[in-house]
Amino acid sequence: MVDSTVTFSALTWAARQLAFEDEASLLACAAQLPMQERSTAPLFLPYLSGERTPHNQALATACWFGLTAAHGREAMAYAVAEGVAFGLRDGLQTLATPEADLFTLSLVGGGARDVWWAQLLAHVLGLSLSLHEGAETGAALGAARLAWLACGGELEQVCSTPPVSRSFVPDAQQHAALSLRHNRFQALYRALLPEFLRPA
Repeated sequence: MVDSTVTFSALTWAARQLAFEDEASLLACAAQLPMQERSTAPLFLPYLSGERTPHNQALATACWFGLTAAHGREAMAYAVAEGVAFGLRDGLQTLATPEADLFTLSLVGGGARDVWWAQLLAHVLGLSLSLHEGAETGAALGAARLAWLACGGELEQVCSTPPVSRSFVPDAQQHAALSLRHNRFQALYRALLPEFLRPA
């Protein structure tokens, strides 16, 4: 399962700073960046509040890297969305199960509302994503189910899987191109780590 709720806060921050109406407006703008310009978009480290998984580094900070006068709001918005997706990929890679053993994941949380975002995640992760009915409220539903079980609810009734409303399949060519950028994203974090740890 991919929970986009926590990392979606970077999109909330970026939408506010770049004067978008909301996260949906930012993602709509990011989607307008032509495919051929995505490989030269800036990279964005989404560590606005430090980083927990996989780096466990509270002192990490966010940044845009590679920003030039040629980049507009579309490129900056795209970089933020892509950076959040790369952060989720980093977290996925910490699992004991190799990515090759995974075929599909379920997308839940606020980010599940946006089709373009879900497809970008599928391309970045290289995995099919299933969107279940009510996925945007997945975290609240999980808490409610735990409470229901604690009150004596039957497991089979409480933990039924909602039907899949839509699936997102990664494109191999886009996954390969994004993997190259993900490698640079990881290298950027490693290069900046000494600066994060430098006393103020």
